[in-house]
Formats: sequence, C-alpha cells, structure tokens
Amino acid sequence: MALKNVNTKGLVLFSQINKLGSLSAAAQLLNMSRSSVSKQLAALEKTIGSRLFNRTTRKLVLTNVGLQVLKEAHKVELALQAIEHISEDHQSDMEGEIKVSCASAQGRTHLLPIITQFLAHHPNLGINLQLEDRFVDMVAENVDISIRVGHLPDSTLIARKLGDLSWLLCASPEYLKNSPPLEAPSDLVHHRCLFYQNQKWTMNTWTFTSDKGEESVLVSGPLSINDPSALVSAAIKHTGVLLIDKDLLGETIKQGKLIPVLPNYQAIGGLPMYIVYPEKEFMPAKTRALINFILEKMPSKI
Repeated sequence: MALKNVNTKGLVLFSQINKLGSLSAAAQLLNMSRSSVSKQLAALEKTIGSRLFNRTTRKLVLTNVGLQVLKEAHKVELALQAIEHISEDHQSDMEGEIKVSCASAQGRTHLLPIITQFLAHHPNLGINLQLEDRFVDMVAENVDISIRVGHLPDSTLIARKLGDLSWLLCASPEYLKNSPPLEAPSDLVHHRCLFYQNQKWTMNTWTFTSDKGEESVLVSGPLSINDPSALVSAAIKHTGVLLIDKDLLGETIKQGKLIPVLPNYQAIGGLPMYIVYPEKEFMPAKTRALINFILEKMPSKI
C-alpha cells in the first residue's frame, strides 16, 4: 500500500460517505458532483489496493478493509478538527508576545509612544521591542513587525508606508556665531556639516527647495555617525550644521540649544517610513491589531 499517496481529503470524503450512507448525500453535503465523489472514492480504493464498500442497489456496506480504514479516517477527522481549533485560537488570541524591530532613534521617538498606548488597551499582551540600527532578517529572527526607514529593496515581505520623515537644518548659536555666513544652501560647502553614515548609506547630499527652485549640495565635515541621537549631541556641542528628522531634536529648539537655519528653504528628500511584516494570511489577531493601531496613530508627516 502506497500510504504516502493517501490524502486526508479522500479519507474525510470516505468517512462522510459512510456516515451519510450514499455517494449522493455526501456529494450534496460537500457541494460536489456525484461523479466527482465517485471518482475520488475510486482513487482512494485504488491507492489502498482494496474495495472499501460493497455496493448494493439500496446501500453501501463496509468491507473488512473499509472498517479498518474507517477507524483511521476518524482519527484524521479528529486531528483536522483539533488543528482547526488551534488555528482559530491562534488567530483570535489577544495574549502572548509580539516581537517588533525598529531603528533606534525612530523607535524611541515615533514608535514607543504608540506602543505604550496600545499596551494600555491590551493588558494581557507583551511586546518585545528591539531597537537596533541594522538590517533584521524577520523570518530568520522570528520578528512579527518591523518599522523600516528608507527605500526598501524588492522583497516578499509586505510593506505599507507610514509616512515621510520631516527634515530640519539646524546648528547651535555658538557654532553659527563663529562660522561663515549661512544664507543659502550653496554656503554649506564652507561649513562643517554633520551627517548620518553607516555601511550602506552616506547621507551627505542635502537637497532644498525654495521660490528659486531646487538645489542640492554635497556637504562634508569632521564627523559622520550611524546614530542620529549622537549627531544631535554633536550639534549641541557646536561641532557643525545638522540636517535631521525634526522630531529627533526633542526640546533642543525650544530650549535654544539649536536653532533652525535657512528658514526660507525647505529640506526635501526625507526618508519614507514603512511598517513591514512577513505574511498576510493566517496572521494572529494580536499582530494584525498592532499593525492597524500603528497605521492609525502614525501621522503621515512624521
């Protein structure tokens, strides 16, 4: 007997035929044609190598092999029902843990306030938030949701755009007092600029728009860092001019530690932010709820 070729669908069909007493009744219940039911039963019998029913004009009678196979078919049905219950519980369960990854600075500033709100609504849930500035393999590392900044490579992951980061050019008052005039983007070539750099990106081309049009400047400076928060600290210590996600500046502008520069020019090219997740089908309710909550609460202009 080629057991590896016995499919669960055929066994469940066989069990239903026996329970209902005829091929026609099974076909009606399963929304199939009688000929299709007959073909599938014949295929199962061929695979097993024996007839499962003795057919008379009035009824179907199980053979000895049919009786033995029916016992195993019942076990298959029970197992499938148990799996269905597990699946339903998994998809509707609002308990347990959700693993989320995000870039450090954006996670602290943009994501953490939303997550704390979400947890207030779902006290039985836990969230493991991984803040790290590296590419995370979501499938290999069992990450449920990732918040990613920048243009995404082609992927089988599902990505939904949350918005675009808003940029601000700024520097400390002391730095500006002791530096050349800064009245147009072209003046930046004469300034010490601070910019983000990691193994993949060097963000030292700054683009601005105004009534005069669009202008891009390739800047340079004494310090590039792969941590936006450290760049803000360096700017506060008068190290140079900084172009950065404005929300990462915190209270530094209000406190006068940093001041906006080139107010008549708008920095453009702010990086997009996405929420990314590995799969759409069979997603647990808790994961879908958090995704929808982030999509609702994250403003389009971040």
